[in-house]
Amino acid sequence: MDTSKPICVIGAGFMGSVIATIYARHGYAVRLHDVSAEALASYAQRATPIAESLADAGHPVAAILGQVTTVLNLQAAVDGVFLAHEVAQEDLAVKQALFEQLDRLCPPEVVLGTNTSSFRLTHLCERVQHRERVIGIHYITPAHIIKAVEVIVADFTPPERIAWAHEFLASIDHVGVVCRESPGFLVNRIQLAMLAEIHRIVDEGQATPQDIDAAIRLSLGPRWALWGALLCEDLVVNKRTALAVFDYMQEQTGVDYYASTPTLRDMIARGEQGAISGKGWYDWDATYPDIVRERDRQLKKTLDWLQAEDPVARIGVRPDR
Repeated sequence: MDTSKPICVIGAGFMGSVIATIYARHGYAVRLHDVSAEALASYAQRATPIAESLADAGHPVAAILGQVTTVLNLQAAVDGVFLAHEVAQEDLAVKQALFEQLDRLCPPEVVLGTNTSSFRLTHLCERVQHRERVIGIHYITPAHIIKAVEVIVADFTPPERIAWAHEFLASIDHVGVVCRESPGFLVNRIQLAMLAEIHRIVDEGQATPQDIDAAIRLSLGPRWALWGALLCEDLVVNKRTALAVFDYMQEQTGVDYYASTPTLRDMIARGEQGAISGKGWYDWDATYPDIVRERDRQLKKTLDWLQAEDPVARIGVRPDR
């Protein structure tokens, strides 16, 4: 990735300041733009804790912050950049007007990125002529720690733009996960579905917040941290059992959300049961006993660390509400 040209980050709020600092840490000259002179003036102070967490012997805090230049004029801010990354307020009209302006100011080869957490690219680009250069680059808080970045694409996104996004994110030590434009994209769609169910469990009096969080920290959390959701499913349950649980949940609750999917039924019909059969969501090369031994080794090590560290106590939360 060419670091000779600068990046413009548009929006000096919390997330924009974090993103600008990430880019600066990895060698990019950054122009940080905002309509508020006050927001620009306070950038360095607000970004210092972020820079401190990213700093090392070769990249001291002062050097990281020194890579960022604040620019009040948008035309000057985007002059000569290879990426203009919008991190403005989550207001569709504001973003549409901004992208229309960026499309006029930036040559067609300049990539226009958006950190939107909810809006479709199709809607953002209604007044954009060169919309094939627009792509979602959505960071997840805390963005300087969390490595996954949602790469949001639309029907008009060419394959070379997706490849560019992967290369660019690799250059800042992050990993792009591609998702087609849809409400909630990928992470929020999964996260909000889980939280909605958890909130209902609390409202129904089925469990306390403390017990719910303990269950997640000591079961789902470690497994998903190691392997993700679908690889974990391959590792811990065969697909016929998963189907039976889905069907029972749908029958007992009457909620169609729990109904099993055609994809799951097709996998079962093909004999794809997960790690135990050698194929599920993933292809498995090792023997099942060897897979189980390695699975258990990784999980035990993770849970031993959680027990030794006691992160809940360290973070300073009270044990009771």
